[in-house]
Amino acid sequence: MKRLSPGASRRYARALLDVALAQGDAAALRRELEAAKAMLGASLELRQLLGNRALSTERKKKLVRGVWSEPGASVIFRRLLGLLGERERLELLPAIADAYRAQWLAHQDVAAAEVVSAAPLDKDQLGALEAALRKATGRSVEIEASLDRELLGGVLVKLGGRHYDGSVRGRLKALRASLAGA
Repeated sequence: MKRLSPGASRRYARALLDVALAQGDAAALRRELEAAKAMLGASLELRQLLGNRALSTERKKKLVRGVWSEPGASVIFRRLLGLLGERERLELLPAIADAYRAQWLAHQDVAAAEVVSAAPLDKDQLGALEAALRKATGRSVEIEASLDRELLGGVLVKLGGRHYDGSVRGRLKALRASLAGA
């Protein structure tokens, strides 16, 4: 498999956002990209097929058309898939979705926050966290939540290049470091 290029993903995402904004379909394209990323994340077999160098470009393009052939798919999304298939870069699709999300949020002046917790956060907890982050940044915040059972409790927040560690694991590490230094 080719080495994934974050620069290429960002360039594709920037071009997609420019075209989607001009056509008024930026939010819809974001949903399509997120759905495609989720589908690829859920299917190891699909990822392996798209990354398989032994499979011809034509067969991969046929596979992509079969998987994403829903009639509601936008022209921009279908053209992106065709272009990635022709250039044998379909494995970039999840990275393009991530880059598109970041650029779309920046365009909307919304801060992206990644929140990692030991257990799923309910709506009230997410709402309180979003309000606190909005107050801290002075901007709207969109939270992408994930789980890490090794945290034991609390949350990790990544926002604007900064990391905030409110996890039990982080507090235990800090306690261990302070005891070792004492």
